[in-house]
Amino acid sequence: MSVVFSGLSALVIEGVADEGGLIRVSARTRDDPVLCPGCGTPTGRVHGFHGRRVADVPMDGRRVVISVRLRRLVCPVLGCSRQAFREQVPGVVERYQRRTNRLADQLSSLVKELAGRAGERLSHVLACWISRSTALRILIRRAVPPLRVP
Repeated sequence: MSVVFSGLSALVIEGVADEGGLIRVSARTRDDPVLCPGCGTPTGRVHGFHGRRVADVPMDGRRVVISVRLRRLVCPVLGCSRQAFREQVPGVVERYQRRTNRLADQLSSLVKELAGRAGERLSHVLACWISRSTALRILIRRAVPPLRVP
């Protein structure tokens, strides 16, 4: 599994289920202490759990969905601006993102060449399923390369 899901090394993979046209991966975060985003104090005190579903790079022509169980942690410092917070998984998925960074990079490269409807059609062939509006949003979100001075 470490070879197939090497981009998910920050997570602990608990199981993989084949659901026909979909591969569902169940994963959780590691039990390491996390820094509080408000004050920077490390904490491992669990308040609860939160689930997220994130799309990953297609495998064998089928979509891959990762069900991640994240911890909600409590900051031990009294008066901290963030009493409870959800842990993040940097390098795998960013805050509010519904795609892994690997899939976002691949779609960004695809949309760079084929924006709009052409990008939408090719994404369906590659089992990524994005709309033309999403393709344009990804294109607009890309960083503009710096101007070269002659």
